[in-house]
Amino acid sequence: MAEFEHEGWTLAYEDRGAGPPVLLIHGLLMDHTMFDPQVEALSDRWRFITPDVRSHGGSGHRAEPYTQWDLMEDQVALLDHLGIERAVWGGLSLGGFQALRAGLRHPQRVAGLVLIDTQAGPEDPTGAPMYEAAAQVAAFAGWNNDLVGMAVMFLFGESASQELKDHWTERWMALPTFDAQEAMHAVTRRDDITARLGEVTAPAVVIHGEEDIAIEMERAEELAAGLPDVVEFVRVPRAGHSSTLENPDVVTAAIERFLQKVYAA
Repeated sequence: MAEFEHEGWTLAYEDRGAGPPVLLIHGLLMDHTMFDPQVEALSDRWRFITPDVRSHGGSGHRAEPYTQWDLMEDQVALLDHLGIERAVWGGLSLGGFQALRAGLRHPQRVAGLVLIDTQAGPEDPTGAPMYEAAAQVAAFAGWNNDLVGMAVMFLFGESASQELKDHWTERWMALPTFDAQEAMHAVTRRDDITARLGEVTAPAVVIHGEEDIAIEMERAEELAAGLPDVVEFVRVPRAGHSSTLENPDVVTAAIERFLQKVYAA
């Protein structure tokens, strides 16, 4: 993977394909490879930039606090590094939080929004303490069977294959965890931007797994209702919180339809 530096962080990314640019940002505990099915199918027509965010994948690890706004600015810096002024921004969960914030702070940089298994609101107050406690355990003692089981339960739907779950479990076990609390706090303590959705001018597609229990379908419906220009709302069957991997063909087709509309305009 290629790398660049921003605010003292070494950040990794892949740049694949040719054509109008599309930035796709992964979810918590995942990495850029969660978009491999979409990139492989569509990179003959569009250029895909897929970063690993701070403390994930091939990017650097530092136990210091940061926010979703900070992570979003990392992606603006990445586009600057690549000489890209304007792109379609997309993201799954954590990545969607950043894409929405880019639409608010840097509307001139955002040609469209691909919002997958994400929302505009804050973390559920009943779940946040549990997530933070799990991150604290991981930070001081590493992964254990209970933590892996929790991650699998929230990040994949009932229909996900055991092979897919095992693949990601192996990837998680190979990563350092000393900065798990900071990574989790950026999610659980994020600000609520629901009231600002009307300020987002970019067209959007909202895509959501029907088996997602980490962010329930109701939150996606609220997101779509609040955005001024939703081109399509796509419910993904047989998919949970990682729908790009669990039912990739449906997600790929939705992204393809959206890109054709946005870049034809």
